[in-house]
Amino acid sequence: MKKLALLALSLVASSPAFAEPAWIQVRQSQLRTQPKFYAPSAGAVRYGEKIEKLSEEGGWVKVTAGGRQGYLPLAVISADQIVLSAAELKKVQADSSEVVMAGKGFSREVEQQYRKQDAAARFDLVDYVEQAARVSPGEVSQFIKSGGLK
Repeated sequence: MKKLALLALSLVASSPAFAEPAWIQVRQSQLRTQPKFYAPSAGAVRYGEKIEKLSEEGGWVKVTAGGRQGYLPLAVISADQIVLSAAELKKVQADSSEVVMAGKGFSREVEQQYRKQDAAARFDLVDYVEQAARVSPGEVSQFIKSGGLK
């Protein structure tokens, strides 16, 4: 009986009737089909877009956005609507890669602290490798398929 009650409760809690409104707080992020950064994209969401938060699990939020359902990292959404003018919107600097770094504890401030500890550190090379290693969501998807990882 307890299992049935828990199942019913989980179904009700994840239904759209209990969805909470939220807004995208980064310039752009990918809505993922699974709560994983390498999962296929279900489309992009952009700054200020209203979404419906359905549930949370392990740093990911299951959402409905523009008629699509998927997952976003918790760090890209805000419970508060942020309204900016078009001029102010151009100043929004955080993109999804910066959110990922911040989620892992690395930010510009952390980099500055490392620079103070070791002035000879070559962060320009880290930036170069990061740029050179970027792959598109399509390339990741092809890699997963060709490697039989899905």
